[in-house]
Amino acid sequence: MKSECQIEQIKTAVHGAEVKKQKLAMFHFQVLKNADDLTGLNPKDFCKDVSVPESWATEFRQMLALARLMKEHGAKLNSN
Repeated sequence: MKSECQIEQIKTAVHGAEVKKQKLAMFHFQVLKNADDLTGLNPKDFCKDVSVPESWATEFRQMLALARLMKEHGAKLNSN
């Protein structure tokens, strides 16, 4: 599970991407990147915590599903 500090970091990254009109893309990236820690969280509560529309809970679920699929197939995100 993510700490409040980590949730704030995700929130900052997501809202910071609004300037470049990439807010949803950053949301996807942050959920995918942090999927192991976010698994088990209530999607609607997570959206509320990062101040995005509750409707993005579907996006949250899809990114967690993608992360599981990537893990099953040995695909990894590179950290540079």
